[in-house]
Amino acid sequence: MPDQAPYPLANGSDAWFRRYVPRPGAAARIVCFGPAGGAPAFYRDWARSVPADVEVLSLVLPGRERRAGDRALTTMTELADAAAEAVSGCLDRPTVFFGHSMGASVAFEVTRRLEAKPGRRPVGLVVSGRPSPRRLLEQPSRVAEYDDAGIIEYLRELGGTSTELLDDPDVRELILPPCRADFQVIGRYAPDLTRPRIGTPVHVLLGRTDPATPVWDSARWSEVAADVVGTHVFPGGHFYLLDHPDLVIEHVLRTLRGEAASPNGTPAAPHPTQTRGTTRYTGPTESGKERDVVTQAPAYHERQIVLAGDVLSTAAALSETSVDSYVLYENHGAIGWAEGEHATITVHSDRTTLTTHDAETVPVSAVFTAEGGALQALGQALAAVPVSGWRTYGWATFELSYPLHGLPAAEGDVPLVHLAVPAREVRLSEGSALLRVLDENELDDLERRVRSAEALGGAFGSPERITADVDHHDADLYKAAVAGAVDEIRSGKLAKVILSREVPVTSDVDFPNTYVEGRRGNDPARSFLLRLGGWETAGFSPEIVASVDGDTGYVVAQPLAGTRALEGDRAADSSRRAELYTDEKEVFEHAASVRLVAEELHQVCTRESVKVDDFMSIKERGSVQHLASKLSGTLDTGRGAWEAVAALFPAVTASGIPKAEGCDLIRRAENGPRGLYSGAVLTVDADGTIDAALVLRSIYRHDGRTWMRAGAGIVANSTPERELEETREKMRSVSRFLVPATDTSPRSDATASALDEQSTVLAH
Repeated sequence: MPDQAPYPLANGSDAWFRRYVPRPGAAARIVCFGPAGGAPAFYRDWARSVPADVEVLSLVLPGRERRAGDRALTTMTELADAAAEAVSGCLDRPTVFFGHSMGASVAFEVTRRLEAKPGRRPVGLVVSGRPSPRRLLEQPSRVAEYDDAGIIEYLRELGGTSTELLDDPDVRELILPPCRADFQVIGRYAPDLTRPRIGTPVHVLLGRTDPATPVWDSARWSEVAADVVGTHVFPGGHFYLLDHPDLVIEHVLRTLRGEAASPNGTPAAPHPTQTRGTTRYTGPTESGKERDVVTQAPAYHERQIVLAGDVLSTAAALSETSVDSYVLYENHGAIGWAEGEHATITVHSDRTTLTTHDAETVPVSAVFTAEGGALQALGQALAAVPVSGWRTYGWATFELSYPLHGLPAAEGDVPLVHLAVPAREVRLSEGSALLRVLDENELDDLERRVRSAEALGGAFGSPERITADVDHHDADLYKAAVAGAVDEIRSGKLAKVILSREVPVTSDVDFPNTYVEGRRGNDPARSFLLRLGGWETAGFSPEIVASVDGDTGYVVAQPLAGTRALEGDRAADSSRRAELYTDEKEVFEHAASVRLVAEELHQVCTRESVKVDDFMSIKERGSVQHLASKLSGTLDTGRGAWEAVAALFPAVTASGIPKAEGCDLIRRAENGPRGLYSGAVLTVDADGTIDAALVLRSIYRHDGRTWMRAGAGIVANSTPERELEETREKMRSVSRFLVPATDTSPRSDATASALDEQSTVLAH
């Protein structure tokens, strides 16, 4: 094994590097910076694992290996200065820096120094197993104070070094000197957050159970790097990379190839100022000067108030008078209302992005990827939300089903999921409202708005209606699509599919008033009203996709399949109810759906916990009645809430059996993407609780169009005319309540007097 390369580096700094597999003709390089006390051999196996046109150089610090006679460097300043000079000789070809633990901080500081002067710089920086510079200031390490016994005990707790080696006196004498020097570097290091952000693309890697690197902290690398191109969370602790070397190397190679480039291609934003939040003193720096006060992640400020008015109309009035994005989500009378986007999480087919907004800073973004797929990356992004006690509100489109089921991505780079961490939130229940704001100065204003909405809500609702051609629009096209689907089902390609048809609404609709009127006329499982991410919708969901309790792992699904009209004529409705229980097609459709949901729960729950709590009861949902069942289970060890959602999405009652084949047929048979229809409106809490309503019985506005949509479950013995009629029956749950928009109708003097000046302006 050669100690030195057979060819010199450009600046004669060969003593700084080990080349375990010298490759003079390599087209690119990876320079590896090791953990505290680590030897260059930490990366020995990497040299043989990379492609033949890539060379791996492992940094040799003074005071160890063949440089044992050199004075060890004990401050980050002198170490980074010297390493930057040495590394400059490696940059005659595309080079990526990889640093683990302390090595990540050294690689970052070296990159800073290279960017601060003319000359070459790395094409990418991968930081691994290291907290963000801000967290290093917030929680400074005490390792500089450790004696030899403390160092050994720390290494035991950290893992990565075998107990046998740590117990061997001779080996300890080899380990301790470099650890003493490196622990001085770590313990006295105080990153300077006032310097310009580096422009080199940064990729963040960490272990899921590493207590030193919480996932939520990874987004804060954006404070010191203008282009954080991705964050990836691996199973394991601080030394996760020893268990997943091939996957880690692949991430480094992707950075080298530029495949982890910033997804939006936007130029780097200027260095942000500090975000708002609480502050704390963090002790002296290595130079003896006091550290600057640093900012912690903000938390919500809360106020509970008594509420005498109707919670539904109060929340709708808040929505009508809002000039910001908002989401109203109702679960059997309990309402969450969220406004503004302090942070936004968007999922695309190839990435998940967390963007934090603040009135005092430019937005900063972090990109997440995960081997487990889109929803695993979404879970990682949520774990990185820099707010405590959050609840996110948002939506998922039906097209999220494509990456979940291995289908080609939808056309266009459109979001599949959009979640918002609100700047302001109101949680309403009968008799009270909990106000939550990130800026404490907004509490009084939010209370005034809620009081005004409470008064305004009394005037909500309207007898006026607009009409849409529910009966005839695209009726013949829909029947032809049903006939084609029946042929595919009878040929054995699939057992069931839900095809839908769209009905345009050509008049302008008042969404908040339509929501109030429709909610009064429906008894949904969940209801919602939102304006978020380019979509507006008001809906009355007949069922949930999934509900997951973050504390217990208890998962619930409530499939509805089998439909008859509900028109208010007791005798006729009772007769149709009896038909549901005896109609072969409806019973088969429902039973097949229940069976698939049970199979999906078995994928993520303990087998003994999965059960059917209620089978084929009747649920009345507005203008229709359904066969309904409830299934539940408890997540298996190691399974997460997003895995449950991934198993159950899209709802079987809005897609098909099998789901992949059903989604493929939907894509071929329907004219364009579904968007929110048959997707989900959902809330997600910081403790992992997820509540996802199936988006049906809704009205939509997007890209200047307004429409309704409804579908029917098609099986082998379906008839086109009956399935068409089912879409009519379902659409009437919404079409009967469409309230026309008006900008000129004056409110009564009594109502107007109840509003404060701001709400009056916004309401009109």
